[in-house]
Amino acid sequence: MNEEKDSEPKLIQYILDKEGIVLPRFCLKQKMISELEDKLREGKPSLISKFFKNVNKNLDDYISIDEINKLFDKIKELSKNEKFQQKISEDDKKIIEFLIKNTNLNNLDVLEIIRQEYFTVQVAEELEKADNLSNILKMALLMWCFVNLYELILVNVDRRLLVYLKKNNKNEDNDIKRFLSINRKDYKDHATAELINKVFCKILGLREENTSIFGKSSKPKLIRNKISHSNLFYDSEKNKFVLLNSQEYSIEDFLKEYYALFNFLTEWIKTGLGGKFDEEILIDSLKKMFHALSSKYLKIERGGSKRGYQSYISKLKKEAGINND
Repeated sequence: MNEEKDSEPKLIQYILDKEGIVLPRFCLKQKMISELEDKLREGKPSLISKFFKNVNKNLDDYISIDEINKLFDKIKELSKNEKFQQKISEDDKKIIEFLIKNTNLNNLDVLEIIRQEYFTVQVAEELEKADNLSNILKMALLMWCFVNLYELILVNVDRRLLVYLKKNNKNEDNDIKRFLSINRKDYKDHATAELINKVFCKILGLREENTSIFGKSSKPKLIRNKISHSNLFYDSEKNKFVLLNSQEYSIEDFLKEYYALFNFLTEWIKTGLGGKFDEEILIDSLKKMFHALSSKYLKIERGGSKRGYQSYISKLKKEAGINND
């Protein structure tokens, strides 16, 4: 098997992700994958530049907008399911209203969030259908879904709060200083739910014991922390989730908190987009990104030798975790 050839799809996905083009793999048409593979193999930045320029001009040939629409429709469909009909808390509403009013959530941001949100939902759906899977494995995967959904919310709220505070912070509060001092380079870290809660308390005048998913005694926060620190497990004999302090959650109670996370994320997306996904805005955003990529590789061509380009590709492979040997 040709390991170098096998690494190309992974490199393609990494290049797109690195440039902020957060399209799921199934949204990329085969023409996109095969042509970019060829251009990477030929080793000329000018050809890659020309390729991205062509994608910009003929987006429908390379990107499946229909598949993107299906992804949005699936989340909408799920949000109407009776399981997700519980109301979000008043304090969660205040936080979502603040995020929508004071931070940016565009179509590309939403696509990135939904790509990950839908994956956790897919896992949960497969669990319901898997008759041959033991309850122990089902519950372990459900715990994984819970943590990932909460982490998805944390990192997206954290990044938007960061931008807001950098522009608007005139407060010498210690919690806000701590929030701003976190090392977020290469997405290595984000603020804890506890610190995010304290920042929202300062900005919105909330009590620390508020009813949001970040609140001091929030059940979603507690469950996420306990799972992450191996302090919660599924007891198959009781058919319950058990904390090490002997507190117990029925599966129904656990799912209720899982749906609360889903509802927070979906409400934020739905309200932020004014209730609908704007296909034209997304297409325009993608075209601008592919145009920028074309310009970037043209600069690489004009600014150096083939050796310089190979060093650039080697650097990308290293960042993507691909063996350069």
